Amino acid sequence: MSDKAPTSWQFDPASALARRCAALSEGLPVNPALTAEVCWCVQERGDWLAGVIAPGFVRIFLLPGGGDLWGDIPLGQQRYLALGNMDWRFVAAHDPELGDYQCVELVQPISQVLGMAAARLLVGDARLALGLGAHVAVVGDEPRQPVSRRGFLRALSGRR
Repeated sequence: MSDKAPTSWQFDPASALARRCAALSEGLPVNPALTAEVCWCVQERGDWLAGVIAPGFVRIFLLPGGGDLWGDIPLGQQRYLALGNMDWRFVAAHDPELGDYQCVELVQPISQVLGMAAARLLVGDARLALGLGAHVAVVGDEPRQPVSRRGFLRALSGRR
C-alpha cells in the first residue's frame, strides 16, 4: 500500500483490513482464543462494510467508497446509521494505512467471546441484522436463518 491512506476505497479493502488487524489490536485487551480474520466484506450502497475478528476486537467496519452510507464525523465521535431494522452506532477512527474508517464494537469485553466459532457466529448474525446478503447465510457448513433484532441483541448480551 502507498504511504498515503486512501480517502475512498475503489476496490475491496478486505486484504488491507486483514493486514492491519494486529496493529488495530495494539493497546487493547486481547483474547488468546481469537485470531485475525476478515469474515466478510461487501460493498453496500457504494461504501464498504466488513465483519472483522482480531485478538482485541470483533467489529463491523465501514470504509468510504464514494457511496451514501459514509458520513464524515470527527475522530472519536459517533453517529447512528439505520441499516437492517436497527440503528448502528459507528465510531470514527483513523489508521495510517486504512485512512478514515468507522466501526461498531460487537462485544465488550473481548474476553466474553469463547473462541473463533462464537466470534464467526456473532459476525454472521451482525451481517444478517445489517440486512446484507441473502435470506439464508452460510457460516461454516451450517445454514443460518436470518436473526431478528431481539435475537441479535440477545446474542450481544451473551444469551442465546
